[in-house]
Amino acid sequence: MKLLLADRVIIGDGEQVIEEAAVTIDESGRIVAVDTEEEALKKYSQADVNRYSGCTILPGLIDLHVHIGYWWSKPDAAQYTDGMIALLAASNLREALSLGVTTIRDVAAPDGLCGTLKRAVNKKMIVSPRLFEVNQGIIMTGGHGWPLKGGLREANGPWEVRTAVREQVKAGADWIKLMTSDRTPTPEFTQEELDAAVDEAHRLGRKCCVHASLQPAIQMAIDAGFDTIEHATFLTVEQARQMTEKGQVWVPTMVTFFQIADHFKKAAEEQAVVKGLVNEQFMKQAEFFLESQKAYRENFAKLMETGIKIATGTDIVLDGYPITPVAEEIRLMVELGMHPLKAIQAATQNAAEVLDQGDKFGIVKTGYLADLLVVKGDPSADCTALSQVQEVFLEGVSVFSKT
Repeated sequence: MKLLLADRVIIGDGEQVIEEAAVTIDESGRIVAVDTEEEALKKYSQADVNRYSGCTILPGLIDLHVHIGYWWSKPDAAQYTDGMIALLAASNLREALSLGVTTIRDVAAPDGLCGTLKRAVNKKMIVSPRLFEVNQGIIMTGGHGWPLKGGLREANGPWEVRTAVREQVKAGADWIKLMTSDRTPTPEFTQEELDAAVDEAHRLGRKCCVHASLQPAIQMAIDAGFDTIEHATFLTVEQARQMTEKGQVWVPTMVTFFQIADHFKKAAEEQAVVKGLVNEQFMKQAEFFLESQKAYRENFAKLMETGIKIATGTDIVLDGYPITPVAEEIRLMVELGMHPLKAIQAATQNAAEVLDQGDKFGIVKTGYLADLLVVKGDPSADCTALSQVQEVFLEGVSVFSKT
């Protein structure tokens, strides 16, 4: 029996915080009780005690939009063999744990990579967050991301799309993902193709997500009935209401848009003095991400007020950035108007419910798996404390410790 003591426990339901609190964990990795410190020391006097002074315990964070094996943007990408890609992914999984992320949903990786990683975890070859995956993303011929060798499956027409869905299920995919917008207003899949994908995924017992940033692709994705809509950068208030009525979840992934927008700003400043380097393609890309950043800033609070369920994803693909900066996504949500406890809920309970795991993890509650994060400070008052990770537990086992 393990007893974790801290200044407070944030339950993860968007409301409850217990001061001077304790979490008791049994040998099976489940939470036995959540009490005040005084009550716990009386009830479990024989337990091994870990005391975290000045710290907060909360559920492990969840990232619903990760590309754990994203090697394509590496400066030395030509040197990435299958073995190197697997090692990169294993390194990224370890980094995710160090950032307090105990569950991820990978939403497009080289064919078979995530299945291999899951088998390696089961054989205790690597340590990893709990992993859900789509295997390959599905795109139209020449669709968004088509140069990403091995990570995407091209399909055209409703029956070929159904075939592609079946292939991902055969490969072990937990979810299905389609990508139906790029950087222009022209949607990539037709409504008939999107409808077929959702119908086939649901028929085979899989939930489905969709990359849709622009109009009218966002509306088409809503109409098709995808379970989560990724990015939805230019989502309207009326569409947020529609998603709420249909039970669809928004995964905004703001952090990647903000990072890439800032990257373009910096690059433009550096290149402005070098004649000819800022070309038309660069300017188009920069304009898209700068407009995206502006849209999130102007609309996030209005969309949140509709009651739409929001969950965290990050979608980091730039080399040199942390692979799962969920704490930064939470910080952006708070900056744009969300209460810190609600933002933490987006990264814990809400995300667990998206994965149909809301009765197993995502909150600190008796009977739940002890996926726990210990941070220095009080993230209910200052969410930047989430970056001060002290220790991470996955099913009661310490998988990262700062000391």
